[in-house]
Amino acid sequence: MLIDIHTHVQQFNNEDIEILINNSRKNNVKIIIAAGTTISDSQNSVNLSTKYDEIYAAVGIHPQNILDENTNKYIEKLTEMAKHKKTIMISEIGLDFQENSPEKKIQKEFFYEQIILAKKLNLPVAFHVRNAEKEAIDLLKSSKINELRSVAHYFSGNYDYAKKLIENNIYISVAKPFLRDEILSDVIKKIPIEQLVIETDSYPQYFKKNRLRWTEPKDLVLIVEKLANLKKVKSQFIIDKIEQNSKYVLNI
Repeated sequence: MLIDIHTHVQQFNNEDIEILINNSRKNNVKIIIAAGTTISDSQNSVNLSTKYDEIYAAVGIHPQNILDENTNKYIEKLTEMAKHKKTIMISEIGLDFQENSPEKKIQKEFFYEQIILAKKLNLPVAFHVRNAEKEAIDLLKSSKINELRSVAHYFSGNYDYAKKLIENNIYISVAKPFLRDEILSDVIKKIPIEQLVIETDSYPQYFKKNRLRWTEPKDLVLIVEKLANLKKVKSQFIIDKIEQNSKYVLNI
């Protein structure tokens, strides 16, 4: 089976989610993780997981969205959602140091506290890092994330960064940029298949007029094909190894 370890499918409308699910089933995508970005979006992930067998929820607050909603008692709220039978991960959390981002100190606090929550609940983590690789590694080490099963979502870094992640028991998640970025492909080529998982980071792309060009979990097959060519193995070997890795991370 194929497992999409990171998406935002809860943000699709009802009509488009039906299309997405049908396309997923046709392409043997059996598990789709819907990652929340705020308290309300995380609740939407949990709600959607009750409607489709394939969808499981991940709850968390994205670093770019920390100030979007009232986060009073956010740990208690996430804890309650994490008790749901189909909540399987803490995500999407992390660090994002852009000009318009929340203060670095606040981001670090939220990231650290959500990792500690994951450890308390014994749930895996998927995290986002942009323009903050050094700070992320320092925080990951201080929080002892190596005691958890975790994923570097939408990896686009260099090999040195990848090695540091792997040293901390973190899996590298490969997404669609890998299909067209030869520099990133060279990095992924060096990473053992045993340390890889795959994702699409799917979200509604209404800016694309052609509905067929939207990224969906079905596109995992494209990532598998590229990995197979890169590693010079059969696609089924990649599918089997990625399934094994993903199930280990998700503890299923």
